[in-house]
Amino acid sequence: MKEDSKMINIYIDKNKALYGAPFGPSEKYGKRPIDKLFLLMPGYSDEMLCEFVSRLFENCNTEEARDDLPPSIQTYLKAKSYSEAIRNLGLLVGFWAEGEGFAFTPAVNMPGRGFVLQEDRVFELRPNCTKREMANALNKALRSVKVGQTAEA
Repeated sequence: MKEDSKMINIYIDKNKALYGAPFGPSEKYGKRPIDKLFLLMPGYSDEMLCEFVSRLFENCNTEEARDDLPPSIQTYLKAKSYSEAIRNLGLLVGFWAEGEGFAFTPAVNMPGRGFVLQEDRVFELRPNCTKREMANALNKALRSVKVGQTAEA
């Protein structure tokens, strides 16, 4: 089966640690994070950041998402609920579409609503971008992520 699009979540904590969740097909939601979570600790280089994101996209659609399990970030953080797990995190959502390239969109963590994409802040890259271009876009996108809950969108 040919894949024409992929999606990832990159959660970020106050220490700048990154938690990556690739998406897979879901009967209930269409797409949802699979039961894998990748971690990149602070102090990473641009090359490590690019490899991290590449690994996330490579793991998309490698398995069916388990709708009967809590999200992998909730399980990893041993939180009682998804809301509790994300309370002190930020989120960058990554998209890849064949022939179109990459897009990274930060989200704001709204109390009672969860993450809301900031569609006016999309960082786009062409499909054959260089590692330097990818690293620059990712660093800009990550800097634009607000960590923790906020009352403003």
